[in-house]
Amino acid sequence: MHKYKPPFGHATCITIVIGIFVSFGLWFTLGESHVKKFEFSHESFFNFFLPPIIFNSGYNMHKRQFFKNLGNIAIFGVGVTFVCFAIYSFFTWIFLFKMDLTMTNYYARKHINDPDYYLQNPSPINIDIMQMLLITSLMCSSDVVAAVSIVDYGQQPKLYSCIFGEGCVNDIVSIILFNCIMNLQ
Repeated sequence: MHKYKPPFGHATCITIVIGIFVSFGLWFTLGESHVKKFEFSHESFFNFFLPPIIFNSGYNMHKRQFFKNLGNIAIFGVGVTFVCFAIYSFFTWIFLFKMDLTMTNYYARKHINDPDYYLQNPSPINIDIMQMLLITSLMCSSDVVAAVSIVDYGQQPKLYSCIFGEGCVNDIVSIILFNCIMNLQ
């Protein structure tokens, strides 16, 4: 894919489509008895696939530009993550606990004649403050893959290193924030 550019679309999209066809082909030829062999394993992903991806990102990172822009990266990566966490937590707290936000069951709306479902509609959202903080700590992590793929390092090295570094630091701060809240429970 890298050597021969696809005539349409992006290489990632074509890889996903090929993966879908291979998955359907295996499922139709092998049947459902072998489905367990091809299920996604979180343990194998975190132990075998994620470390090479992170190592590759760190190895290909332009270290001089990264450390040259460490102040900007720290402001965006650490400061903005905590600001987003505070804003998300504050507004979620207001919506859930002060405004009594409720959720509507779509199935219950369509089946008005069924009293078991219709009486449950709308139902309150019952989560405690720690669960709300865990959710908002996950929401403040941003994904910079699209931005990094658009910016060319050769043309804009400072912007590229700031975006790439902010993404790495933002993910680290979000993971630490999530683990801190998890340990408080």
